[in-house]
Amino acid sequence: MKLKAILTGILAIALFATANAQDKIYKRDGEVIEAKIKSVGTKTLVYQRYDNQTGPEYTIFKVEVDKIVYQNGSKDEFDAPPRRHHPTHMNTHSSDDPEPIKKIRYRPSLLTLAPLQFSENGLGFSVAYERALDRNGIVAFYLPVIGTYNLNSGTYYDPTSGTNVNGHQDAMYYAMPGIKLYPTGSFGYVKYAIGPSLVVATGEKSSTHYDAYGNPSYTTQSHTILGMVINNSLNINPSEHVYLGLEIGLGFTYMNRINGLNQDTNGIAQGGFKIGYRF
Repeated sequence: MKLKAILTGILAIALFATANAQDKIYKRDGEVIEAKIKSVGTKTLVYQRYDNQTGPEYTIFKVEVDKIVYQNGSKDEFDAPPRRHHPTHMNTHSSDDPEPIKKIRYRPSLLTLAPLQFSENGLGFSVAYERALDRNGIVAFYLPVIGTYNLNSGTYYDPTSGTNVNGHQDAMYYAMPGIKLYPTGSFGYVKYAIGPSLVVATGEKSSTHYDAYGNPSYTTQSHTILGMVINNSLNINPSEHVYLGLEIGLGFTYMNRINGLNQDTNGIAQGGFKIGYRF
């Protein structure tokens, strides 16, 4: 009976030791993790859950850990970090991960300038405002305002002086309210967008007219356009506030009036290189 009691006691001690033969991770927030430590790196430590030692390995940043108490009773204690961090657990096998990369927080509003802008009328410049309408920036309101000038207006014959004179560099001013659709959202380094815009434009149109006797006269008349375009754009966001973009739009006129008289339907084109600021 005495021998049986001794064996029972030894077995109980062995079972108790086995039940408590685990490492313990004491986190700074008070959580205690029962684990099997796999490795301790300079910035992270890798462990498996004690109750699932055939399961995945987890990585935790050492700045979260106050100390480790190993199954043999030894300890590793870690100094408190100089500033607060917000690391997270990750399923990984690396024991020495780099510092987490700061995620860029893109702002929903965008103001752009196109120092090189073109339209079917000529070359000029534009400014535009854009605002994301949903959380992921898939749909955005878009309003470019464009001014272009006909720099290749040619020459015409001036009967008064009897010489050829450079033509008038007709100016056209456009407003194009519309939307941009980003299939993968607008918040990222490189994003593509497509979308329709209404085109409202006013300006000038110069041309040479001939009377019944064949005498030429050069006149500049008012020019009004109403139409639409489909814009395609490549949008690059290298940082939180900096924006670069390329855009081209093609469309047609619903209304094309010169000096109040309707003309044939014409094509509309616009595009340019843009730089901007997100806010």
